[in-house]
Amino acid sequence: MIQAVKLEGSSMLPLFRAGEIVLIQSGAAVRPGDCVVYSHGDGLLLHRVVAADSAGPLIGDDAGLLEPHRVPWAGVKGRVLSRNPLKKWPVGLAYNILGRLLRCRRA
Repeated sequence: MIQAVKLEGSSMLPLFRAGEIVLIQSGAAVRPGDCVVYSHGDGLLLHRVVAADSAGPLIGDDAGLLEPHRVPWAGVKGRVLSRNPLKKWPVGLAYNILGRLLRCRRA
C-alpha cells in the first residue's frame, strides 16, 4: 500500500525539509541507504537505514544528531518512494502527453 506522509522536523536536512510530503510503500524491501517512516511513541519518524537484519533496520539520520538505533520490523510503516509528488506530477504528465503525441506522429 502507498501512503502520503507530511514531514516535520529537521533531522534529515538538507534532503528532507519540514512541510514536504513523501510517498511511502509498506512492505517494500528495505536496504541500507533507504529512508523509512517508522512508529515512535504516538507519532511517526523518517530516518535513513544504516543496516538491516532479521531484528529490524538500524536507523540513523543525515544531520548526525541521532545515535543509530534498532527499530523492529513491525514498527516500519514503509520505505520512501518519492518526495513532493504534487510538485512533480504536472511535469510528468506533460512529458507523458508529449511522448504520446510524438509517437503518434511517427507512426
